[in-house]
Amino acid sequence: MCGIAGIFHLDGQAVDLVALGRMADALRHRGPDDEGYALFNPASGESLHLKGPDSPAGVALPTLSTFRPASQPTYSLALAERRLAILDLSPAGHTPMTTPSGDLTISFNGEIYNFVELREELRACGHVFHTAGDTEVLLVAYREWGEACLTRLNGMWAFALWDAPRRKLFCSRDRFGVKPFYYTYAQGRGSFGFASEPKALFISGLITPSPNATVLADFLAGYESSDPGACMYAGVAQLPGGHSLVIEGGQLRVNRYWSLPVNPDLGPVVLDARKIDELRALLTDAVRLRLRSDVPVGTCLSGGLDSSAIVVLMNSLMHDEHLIARDLTGEHQKTFTACYEEPEADERTYAEMIVKQTNADWHKTFPTAAGLIDDLERLIWHHDEPPITSSIYAQWCVMRAVRAAGVTVTLDGQGSDELLAGYLPYDVYWAQLLRAGQFGSLVSEARAAATVGSLPVSAAAKRALAFQLPIALQRRLQAARPERMLGLSREAADAAIQRHGRNFDGSARTNLPRHLEALAMNNLPRLLRVEDRNSMAFSIEARTPFLDVRLAEFISLLPASYRIHHGWTKYVLRKALDTVLPKEVTWRRDKKGFATPERAWMRAVRERMQAVFQGTPHLATVLDMAVVRRTLATDDFTADRLASASVWRWFAAELWMRQMQFASQP
Repeated sequence: MCGIAGIFHLDGQAVDLVALGRMADALRHRGPDDEGYALFNPASGESLHLKGPDSPAGVALPTLSTFRPASQPTYSLALAERRLAILDLSPAGHTPMTTPSGDLTISFNGEIYNFVELREELRACGHVFHTAGDTEVLLVAYREWGEACLTRLNGMWAFALWDAPRRKLFCSRDRFGVKPFYYTYAQGRGSFGFASEPKALFISGLITPSPNATVLADFLAGYESSDPGACMYAGVAQLPGGHSLVIEGGQLRVNRYWSLPVNPDLGPVVLDARKIDELRALLTDAVRLRLRSDVPVGTCLSGGLDSSAIVVLMNSLMHDEHLIARDLTGEHQKTFTACYEEPEADERTYAEMIVKQTNADWHKTFPTAAGLIDDLERLIWHHDEPPITSSIYAQWCVMRAVRAAGVTVTLDGQGSDELLAGYLPYDVYWAQLLRAGQFGSLVSEARAAATVGSLPVSAAAKRALAFQLPIALQRRLQAARPERMLGLSREAADAAIQRHGRNFDGSARTNLPRHLEALAMNNLPRLLRVEDRNSMAFSIEARTPFLDVRLAEFISLLPASYRIHHGWTKYVLRKALDTVLPKEVTWRRDKKGFATPERAWMRAVRERMQAVFQGTPHLATVLDMAVVRRTLATDDFTADRLASASVWRWFAAELWMRQMQFASQP
C-alpha cells in the first residue's frame, strides 16, 4: 500500500524535481517505509531511478535531494512513490519497480490478492521472478497480456505504468475504486499530473486549489457528485473505478474495462441451497486471499453481520490453515471496535459475543464529541474534502487504535450493504413486486418485514407506491421537501436533484438488483474514499473481502429474492452464516451501520458552528445565511434528522474551504 504521484510534460519540458519530492512528502503518511523516484526521457529512452531519505539502507540508488541533472537529458516524465511495505519487505521490493531490461516501470498503490496464482501461471509461460511480492507480478502480467491483464487481477489498485518501447503511460484503478487516483490534465500546455490525494497535485505547480462549485452544491444537497469522475476541486478529476487511462501519441484517453454484472429478475420463492453454500465458500476464500501479508493483520469488528463474519472466518483460517505467521499476529487475532456510553450507538454486546467465540484480542476505542472537535482540522486535511457525516470519526478512531496496537493491515465488511440490500430498501423491492403484479408475495413480504421490525412498514409502502409514478413527477415531489436541503436556494436544490437523477436511473427504484448496482457503483466509492483516507492517515492498509471480484459478481448476479426474503435483508448471507455466527448476530433485527451518538455530538459542537458562521463565511454566496443562523440558534436543531444532517454539511464545508484558503466561492 502506497502513495503514488507523477508528472508528465508531453511537450518535453523538464519535470521540476524539487516539486516532485514535495509531492511525495505530502503523501508520506501513506507510505513511511520507503520512497522512490523514476525519471524518463521518452524521446531518447534514457531513464534514472532515485531513492529518498526514507529509503532503507539496502536500496543502492542515488538520492533525489542530492541529484543534479546535467543539461541533457531532460526528464519530462517522473514517477514517485511512498511505500507502505506489506509484501516482500526486503530492498528488492523498492518502488517504483522496473523490469530487468528497464522497458517497463510501475508506480503502484494497492494489493493484488491472487498474485501467487498469477505468478505460477506466468512462470508456466516462461517468465522468471526476482522478488516475492505482487508488484513484479503486475509488471510481468502486463508484459504477457498487455492492458487485458486487468481482467485477471483480483485486488485493489491504482497504478501508473510506463511502457518505454511504446512510449505509453498506462494508468488504472480497481473495479470499485477502493484505491484513489486523482489527476489533472492541461491539454493546451501538454501537462499531466496524478497523485493519490489532491493535495499532492497542488504542490506539483500544475494547478492551484479552487472549489468545484457543482460538486460542492451536490455535497451540500446530501448527494454524491453527479459525475463519478469529478472531484471537489475544479480542474482535478478522479479516474472512476473500473476504468483505465492511457497517454500515448500525445493523446489522453479514458476507457471502462469493467462493469458490475446484474441479474434484474425477482427470483424464485424457494431459494437454491447451493447458492447459499457457494456464497459461504467464496467469502471464505476472499478472506483467505486477504490474509496474505508479511506484516501483522487485524480486523475491524462493529458487532454487525459483515464484520462478525470476517472475524470468525479469519479465526478459522488462522488456526486451521495457519495462513498468518504467529510472530506477526500472535495466538489470537486482534479486533478493533468503536464503543460508546450512549446505548443507542453502542454495539459492544454483539461484538463481545464474537470476541468470546473466537477468543480474540479485543481493542476498544471510545470516540467522543470532544475528540471530534480536537481532531476535526486534521481529519479534514487528510480527507482533502469535507466529511459528509460526523460518523466517519468513529472509523478514524478505530484506525488510530489499529496503529497503536502495531497492526498494519485490517479486514472489514465494507461493500456488503450495497451488494446485499443492507440499507433496508424494502420500498424498492416492494415496488418491483408491485410492478410485476405479484401482489400475494408483496403482502407476504410486507407482513414479514413488520414482524422483523426493521422499519415502519407504512413509510416503505408509501414510497413503493410513489415509485410507480412517472420519474418527472417523483422529482417534483422530491423538490417540494425543502427540509431535505435546508439552507440551499430552491434553484440550487432543484439543480442538484436533476443531476442526481442522471446518476440514478429512475427505473432502478422499481428493481432491487439495479438499485443495488447503482449504490455499489455510485454511493460505495464515497465510503471507500472515506475508509482509504481514515486508514492511510495512520499508515494502515484496509482490505475489503466483500469486494472480491468473484464474490461481488456472484452476489450481483443473484436475483432480488436472495437479497430480501421473508422480510430479512441480506438473506442469503444470513443463511450462509447461520451455522457460523451466534444466532443473535446473524438474525439481528436492528441496523446501526457504524453508528455514532450524532445528536449529542452535534449539540456539543453547536457553539463552534455558531462561531464559524459569524461575519461573512465562504459559503455566504451558496447558503441563505439567515436560515443558517436561525437554525443554529434553535435550542434543539438536532431533533429533525434531515435538518441536522444539513447543518453538519454546512459546518464541514465551511471548515474545508477555510483550510484550503479559498478566497471566495466562484
